[in-house]
Amino acid sequence: MLNGKRTGGGGIMKTFLLCFAISVLLILLLTLISALIAGGLEDPGKAIGLFSLGSMLISAAASGVFSSRIKGEGGLKFATLVALAVVLTMLLINVIICGGKVSGGSFMNYGCYMGVASLSAFLGRKRVGHSRHRY
Repeated sequence: MLNGKRTGGGGIMKTFLLCFAISVLLILLLTLISALIAGGLEDPGKAIGLFSLGSMLISAAASGVFSSRIKGEGGLKFATLVALAVVLTMLLINVIICGGKVSGGSFMNYGCYMGVASLSAFLGRKRVGHSRHRY
């Protein structure tokens, strides 16, 4: 009998979905902000590539640190898996929108996203505190 107690399971999936949702929301929010900034320029078409890459990399850094901190121990692998899920989702959307043709530049953007997310997860991970032993 379970006696109404929660038996675990699903906790890691909820954490994964939370980190995935926050990563996607960060990308969307920063893209919206960069579009508003670019809209104020004289020629927004020239700066759109730079703004999109910047918003993607900033969101990758923030979501890598966030995912790593949420998970705690093993946060680097977890944050890399979250980043991989986000990249695969962006790739799927790109394939659907472009009719099956994906440019090489988008693969470079996705690689940069993965690299920045993994690096920021490594740099922003929780460090195990050193306990002082008194003898």
